[in-house]
Amino acid sequence: MPHPPISHSVVFTYTDDLARASDFFRSVMELDFVVDQGACHIFRLSPTSYLGVCNLPDRPRGPGVTITIVSPDVDGWHAFLTGKGVTYVSGPSHSAEFGVYSSLFLSPDGYRIEIQSFDDPAWDKGTIA
Repeated sequence: MPHPPISHSVVFTYTDDLARASDFFRSVMELDFVVDQGACHIFRLSPTSYLGVCNLPDRPRGPGVTITIVSPDVDGWHAFLTGKGVTYVSGPSHSAEFGVYSSLFLSPDGYRIEIQSFDDPAWDKGTIA
């Protein structure tokens, strides 16, 4: 039996300074701000995927995830964000091992954010072995 349908996804990150973190995603990355839940703010990444940032007392501590945003224009994102003062951990480069072209920077709370494109345009079609 297949799993029930999935309509959207939200990845939540955490911060001690919601205003600063929210401003980064809203003003620097220029993501659409879609939901204010008080202690959590949610931003649209694509029509069905979202990024949330929360200031909650009972939260996981320490950034332990990499947020990967898939885009056909890795270089465009790099130019856009460096123009806004974002310092990259690694600039756009190709990884033959993973079959991607990507770059990496840190959010104000230390989360690794990767902008990536796949070499194989059918990467999300379930055909890559």
